[in-house]
Amino acid sequence: VLPAVSAPVFTASDYHTSGTVYFKNETDYAIDMAALLKKDSPVALGGEGVQVLIMHTHGTEAYTQSPGHSYTASGEYRTTDSSANMLRVGKEICDALNARGISTVHSQTLNDYPAYNGSYNRALKDIQSYVNRYPSIRLVIDVHRDAIASNGTYYKTAADIDGAQTAQLMFVTGTDAGGLSHPGWRANLTFQAQLHDRLNSLYPGIMRPMSIRASRFNQHIRAGSMLVEVGACGNTLEEALAAARVFAETLADALLE
Repeated sequence: VLPAVSAPVFTASDYHTSGTVYFKNETDYAIDMAALLKKDSPVALGGEGVQVLIMHTHGTEAYTQSPGHSYTASGEYRTTDSSANMLRVGKEICDALNARGISTVHSQTLNDYPAYNGSYNRALKDIQSYVNRYPSIRLVIDVHRDAIASNGTYYKTAADIDGAQTAQLMFVTGTDAGGLSHPGWRANLTFQAQLHDRLNSLYPGIMRPMSIRASRFNQHIRAGSMLVEVGACGNTLEEALAAARVFAETLADALLE
C-alpha cells in the first residue's frame, strides 16, 4: 500500500494466500481458495436484457478534494454531489461496460442520505426494485470506497499501473455466518476470487486482500453480487476513476470470454 502520508502495510501473517489472492477470513468457515480458483465460473451473461446493475449502499462517500475536483461536503469525506461521490465512480464502470456491449444500468439512489443508519436495508429495496424491473440482471455491483485512518490521519491506497498512480481495489465478501440466509455465498466468493486473481495477475498490486465477513451485505440476490471498495478517502477522484476503468475492462473481458 502506497500512502498519502504514511500508511500501515497489512501484516501478512493475518492473511491467507493462494496464487495472487490474499484474503482475510473473518468467519469460522473453512475456505479452500485454491479449489475455488479452479472451479468453472458460477456467473455467465444471459441473452437479451439488462445484465448488470451498479448501485451504492453508501453513495455519498467521497475522496480527498483535488484541483478541478472540489465539492461541498455533506459530512466527513462525503458529498451529495454526484460528480464527486460514488455515483461518479459507478458511472465510470457503467459506461465502460455498456461500451463493451454489456447492458448495464446504474442506480442514482443515495441510500445513505439523509440518514446513514439503515443504508443496507434501503439498498436491499433499491436492488430488489431493479431486479423486479429487469429480471435478466446477472450481476449486482455495490461500489464503495474505504476509509483508512489512524490518529486522525487518513490514507490512500495506490498501485502503479502503466506508470500512473491508481487507487487499489478490494472485494468484501458476505456470508451467512451472521445468521441471515445466504446459501449461495460460496458461488459469490468463487466469482470474486477468480476476478481478483485475474486483476492481480494483469495488474500486479491493484488488489488489496479480500475480506470475507459474517455479514451478508445484500449479496444473496444474485450469484454475481459483489461489494467492491475503490480506493479510500485519502485517494483523489482521479485515482479512483483510473481504478474503476481497470476493474470494468477486466470484468468485461471475464464476462465476454
